[in-house]
Amino acid sequence: MKMLTYFILASSLMACGSKEASQVAELIDSTYVTRGNAIAKISFETISGELKEAIQSGGIEYALKYCNENAYPLTDSLAQTNQVTIKRVSNRNRNLRNKADKMEEFLIQGFGNDLNTEKEITPRLVLKDDSVIFYKAIITQPMCLTCHGKVEKELAFSTDTLIRRLYPRDKAIGYEVNQIRGLWRIGFKKN
Repeated sequence: MKMLTYFILASSLMACGSKEASQVAELIDSTYVTRGNAIAKISFETISGELKEAIQSGGIEYALKYCNENAYPLTDSLAQTNQVTIKRVSNRNRNLRNKADKMEEFLIQGFGNDLNTEKEITPRLVLKDDSVIFYKAIITQPMCLTCHGKVEKELAFSTDTLIRRLYPRDKAIGYEVNQIRGLWRIGFKKN
């Protein structure tokens, strides 16, 4: 399932069968994919780095409180620096602000199917209103299970209790390693 949307110019040129138009469309895609991958990587490294430091400073409970208070300011700062919008979305969201819409749920399912059939997990680009939206799968790693795993297996009962207090409508537990937990959503304004 490859879901790439091209600019109107590239689309109209491609309708004419132009080889140059195809090359322009590929260049546009690769530019957004390259930038999206770089921003997703920096965002992941920043958030996970901050969480690792918080865990080392005060344990899992401290890290949960830190994340609850700082995840949005961190991503907002990265978004401002990169002149994009950054969001993590999921069909099993912890915070209501991160709830995937119908199209994002479809993408999550598609990424999951790709993962289950051992296909390459590649980012997707979607044209929406005046933006190009980059989506990249968030795949669970062993460290993620400390807060997103199964209760009383990887996720301690006390941690689950705190999660439920901080996020009363939490759905982001019960994961295993190598599952799609959600998506990075990075929005670029079209020029």
